[in-house]
Amino acid sequence: MDSSDLPRRPELRNLIIRNRKRTILGFDPQQIIKYFFGANASTAVIVLVLIMIFLVREGVDFLPTNRHELQTYRQAGLEFCDLVDRPLREHQTLSSSLRQCVSAALEPIVKDARERRNAAFLLKTQAEEKAARQREALENALEREPPPAEDQLAALRKDLQTAAAAASQALIYPSLFTAEETALFKAQLAALSPELTDLPPFIQALSAEFMTQDRAAREKYADLVTAQEEFDEAPDDLHELVDELKEQALGAKQSVEESHALAVNRQQLLEAAETTADPDEKASLIKEAEASVGEEVDLTALTKELTARTGELQTQIAAYVESAEKAAASLPDDVGTPDAAALLQKAKKGLPAHVQDMREAATALESWRVDKPVSMLRVIGAFFFGTEWITNSSWQDFFGFVPLLTGSVVIALIAVFIATPISVIAAIYTNQFATDREKELIKPVIEFIQAIPSVVLGFIGISLVGDLIKEFSEVSWLQWIPGFPIQERLNMFNAGCLLAFMAVPTMFSLSEDALNNVPRGYIDASDALGATKLQTVFRVIVPAGISGILSAVLLGLGRVIGETMVVLLVAGNRIAIPDFSAGPGVVFQPAHTLTGIIAQELGEVSRGSSHWQALFMVGIVLFTISLLVNWCARAVARRFESQKA
Repeated sequence: MDSSDLPRRPELRNLIIRNRKRTILGFDPQQIIKYFFGANASTAVIVLVLIMIFLVREGVDFLPTNRHELQTYRQAGLEFCDLVDRPLREHQTLSSSLRQCVSAALEPIVKDARERRNAAFLLKTQAEEKAARQREALENALEREPPPAEDQLAALRKDLQTAAAAASQALIYPSLFTAEETALFKAQLAALSPELTDLPPFIQALSAEFMTQDRAAREKYADLVTAQEEFDEAPDDLHELVDELKEQALGAKQSVEESHALAVNRQQLLEAAETTADPDEKASLIKEAEASVGEEVDLTALTKELTARTGELQTQIAAYVESAEKAAASLPDDVGTPDAAALLQKAKKGLPAHVQDMREAATALESWRVDKPVSMLRVIGAFFFGTEWITNSSWQDFFGFVPLLTGSVVIALIAVFIATPISVIAAIYTNQFATDREKELIKPVIEFIQAIPSVVLGFIGISLVGDLIKEFSEVSWLQWIPGFPIQERLNMFNAGCLLAFMAVPTMFSLSEDALNNVPRGYIDASDALGATKLQTVFRVIVPAGISGILSAVLLGLGRVIGETMVVLLVAGNRIAIPDFSAGPGVVFQPAHTLTGIIAQELGEVSRGSSHWQALFMVGIVLFTISLLVNWCARAVARRFESQKA
């Protein structure tokens, strides 16, 4: 149709021209745009599927590989030894608490004498350092063969005496010493010489004073000191027996691993021989495969040697339990200071459970069976519910998922708890109350946060935020806060604060978009009913946009769970379940995360090993969590949309 075929009426002519389809190289532009975005969406789906396939391909062999390792762990007798060794490790924690309790109880009595003695030793060291050159010259002369002339030695002694006297006068003496003691000590420091092997008399007197005070303090708390020493020495015989059995079991494990490695190598060689067409190469491979045969390991005989000592182990456990109960019964009630009392109560609380664990270990020794197969259900449970992540161990590797998941969840919750009110309040103010000039300032500043590299934030957390939090926790009038003063400047709270900072832009932008999408009719109806601005915002606009706000929070949660560099740098990287008995103070403990463990260990493990496969299993779980969080965000939005409809 050309222009001569168009109607002569202008309005019809213009309508036909506007509705005429314009083409680009013969294609409809609307269809081109549709196919373009459809292709990008399909590409995203394909990429996600490929990522999951890659993760599953690398991690799918973890379960059978770990099952084989756990089976070896049992057959070689390592599991038998761990039945006793695991609860026995609790003794170290309890013994440490009792030692700290003794120190805290003795501290008020021996503190002054110890500080005076330590200050004197420090001053002696400083005096010797100031005259080090002259002292070294005299020492070298005295060691020379033949010795130098007496006049040369006299000159060196005089130089040292002059330097030592100047050094003793230049030192700063603490107020711990009286004026008379200071004068006496100065004279003794001025006389220091390598020819005098004994300590200065003043230091000897201070050391004797400290020993007297320490002896008096130990006599005062004799019950506590005796109980601590008895408990500390109680497991010595049991430790010796367990270590002997562990060495035997470890030798059996190494024999099994060598035999298994040779069998795998032999199988690979035979498979290669079957696929090769060259007769000479095939014969060579078969010959090499026949040579790759190790000695048969008689695990039954090895484990019988272990289980034959079950009675001996039970006897030693009974003796240890008796000694532990005796030590616990002799612990006093009054230990002087609140710190010592807290440590004592911690030990008293843990001792009964420890004794019960040891008794259960003695019972478990009888029911342990080397021929019991390791089920796949146990392998799955060991990963998803295991509480230990131990790698590169000469004993046994354990891949427990719980410590990593706990660290990730706690850090993410801290970040969301901090970021949510900041982001939502900022979005409400910017959308409803801010002037155009304020919007031009607030939005770019918040969105600029996304441009800051996470590694830079990690450096800030290490060098600034961690130190600020630690110094803040040491303020005297803030000691009522749980966890204060904190012991580690790299902890979950530090990581949570930085992740909250990173999540604010995402949550802010999505929350503001949710408020913008509230229908204008809702606002007009509220104004028509006479509602104030605040009533309209918090009773109409925010409830109407709550689905988008909740989705923003969930997407922010997914953002912080997937962050790697910040948590790797500032979370502390301690692979252990946080001590939740500390209450809210648990947030100031170090931890490790799912993303952090992958970034830290993946580049250091051999490809195809159980450790490598375990890290990919962690990646599968992390990927699943991210998809689940996004699905929840979408489900929340759909639910509220259906309620509005």
